[in-house]
Amino acid sequence: MNSSYQLRNIKVHHGQQCVLDIPELSLPKNKCIALLGNNGAGKSTLLDLLAFITKPDQGQISLQGQTAQFPLSRKQRQMIGYVSQHPFLLTGSVADNIALALHLQGINRKQHQKRLKQALELVNLSHLAQQSARTLSGGELKRAAIARAVAYQPDILLLDEPFSHLDQSHSQQLEDIIQQFSSQAGMTVIFSTHDRLKGRALADSTINLVSGKTTKSPLLNLFHGTLHDHVFDTGHLQIHTTSQLKTARHIAIDPSEIIISTEELHSSMQNHFMGRMTLIAEESGTIRLTIDCGERFHAIISPKSLSDLNLTIGGTIWLSFKSTAVSVF
Repeated sequence: MNSSYQLRNIKVHHGQQCVLDIPELSLPKNKCIALLGNNGAGKSTLLDLLAFITKPDQGQISLQGQTAQFPLSRKQRQMIGYVSQHPFLLTGSVADNIALALHLQGINRKQHQKRLKQALELVNLSHLAQQSARTLSGGELKRAAIARAVAYQPDILLLDEPFSHLDQSHSQQLEDIIQQFSSQAGMTVIFSTHDRLKGRALADSTINLVSGKTTKSPLLNLFHGTLHDHVFDTGHLQIHTTSQLKTARHIAIDPSEIIISTEELHSSMQNHFMGRMTLIAEESGTIRLTIDCGERFHAIISPKSLSDLNLTIGGTIWLSFKSTAVSVF
């Protein structure tokens, strides 16, 4: 049994609109998996489905190799920890909130103190155990909610947009915690994010969602528009592709396929655009660039390339990529 979840012929509707349509999806065990997509892509709906908060209108879900039925048994509920995008903690201390979760999950009271201590240590919040949950900062609140979710030692941890509204320091702490869960604790971690570069850097694998459907496209440098004679028009740029499709609404370009230069390159690459550098940031040992060329592009380069090119915010830059680097769907 190598899968935490198996989904088959899943459909979820909100009114008359189908918001999730997944013919088949397998999520591996003991891995860190990122759900990527724009707002409204279906990430939260899929997480609610995996947490068995939402029941599909159609289809079947297997949990740890067994077909799941609503409602879940207590044993099955204890397999899953879930933290919403805006977690809510009750009045009382951080420790009180975790102890209540252990009680509701039916954990033996003799184990409460040990589980509580372990959970707080995992998220580096032992020093705030007796602090009122209502006085925590945003980053502390999310870590406390994660401690509450992992205290009963689930096999799977689901996190909905865990990095939203966090400053860089708290975001980095949370990245370290997530990596620790999947690599050291042997837990399956599934999190959603609209930050596709962070998702790719942090996760072992990614699930890309567009309008409630999964796609193999990386969903980075995702643009909407129209396709005509192998050229995709975004409304601001015309991008050459090798697609044989007659019509398409989306394209995506892998940031690692984009070549950065300070002058226009004369090469066989069909796509060349001049733009202005708007962001230079370190991302898990690489350098993430954002360039405004009429559309906003993301590119990834090495620290050495950043130094060699002498790039600066606001500077003029050229980006180039092959037509084969463009995914059309």
